[in-house]
Amino acid sequence: MSKSDSRQSLTDGETEIAFREGATDEEIELKLRDLMLWSYIMRDPFGQVCAVGKGTRAECIENAFGIADEHAIHHFSVLEDPAEEARALNGAWHLVLWPPRLDPDPRFWAASSDVFNDG
Repeated sequence: MSKSDSRQSLTDGETEIAFREGATDEEIELKLRDLMLWSYIMRDPFGQVCAVGKGTRAECIENAFGIADEHAIHHFSVLEDPAEEARALNGAWHLVLWPPRLDPDPRFWAASSDVFNDG
């Protein structure tokens, strides 16, 4: 996994909502999405969040797949039900990746950041 200065630790509230059973992507997005960093969750074939974090876009993708790989090795190797095993092996994984949240007033943000400064 990448160890970059752009990564940000998650708050207890962000972690709690991300791993809460039944939490929707929209509920997680409201708590997790960041103004400056990309945010992500990865769901396994059973719909459970197995990875969550923030960083650059590349870090999010790399971390999500690395954590998901570890999750599969540790959790799916103990399945005994043939239907669950088939779902684990053949089911879709879902990466949800959110770009940095735009300011509600992007023109104000851009002006205050000297985006329009010609000099």
